[in-house]
Amino acid sequence: MMTDAIILAAGNSKRFGKDNKLFTEFNSTLLITHVVSEICKSKLRNIIVISGKDHVKINKLLKKFRVQVVKNLNFNKGINSSISLGIKKLPKNSLSTMICLADMPLLKSEDYNSMVQFEEKFRNKSKIIVPHNKTIRGNPVIFGKDYFKILANLEGDNGGKKILEKNEDVIYYDTSSEGFYFDVDTQKDLVKLKNN
Repeated sequence: MMTDAIILAAGNSKRFGKDNKLFTEFNSTLLITHVVSEICKSKLRNIIVISGKDHVKINKLLKKFRVQVVKNLNFNKGINSSISLGIKKLPKNSLSTMICLADMPLLKSEDYNSMVQFEEKFRNKSKIIVPHNKTIRGNPVIFGKDYFKILANLEGDNGGKKILEKNEDVIYYDTSSEGFYFDVDTQKDLVKLKNN
């Protein structure tokens, strides 16, 4: 497997409230440790976690996992600064990277593996793989190495959406699995998560 992962965990959780949503309890652990644990159990190769203002706590929580935690000093500039930093930290022989969100607790290691296996069908072509359920796009997204330079120079706070909207190389990974379309942004999302 030559697909690496970048986990975005530098957000301010403004819509969630005063506390960082990543430290919310879920399944007898914290949201971030649950998500990172599932990613680490997958076949993804190198795993880079991009942290922000809570770097010290996140770094301590993730010591036992096979991840590299990198602090984004420019986290206030938006999600693109974290994507850019993550790309710059990838090993030189990386063929593709899966950009993951640290607030998607319903995804299992098998989900990440199934996306990577799907992507391998296009290994000789640099493509963008996006989960899709016929109506909406989900996360995570896999970018082939030809897009690393573009991602490394992203600015602002819209993630890779513009790249997806203007690119013919997008290939949809059709899946109805709820985990690809659910993330925790607000307290209501947390209630929905715990009720499920």
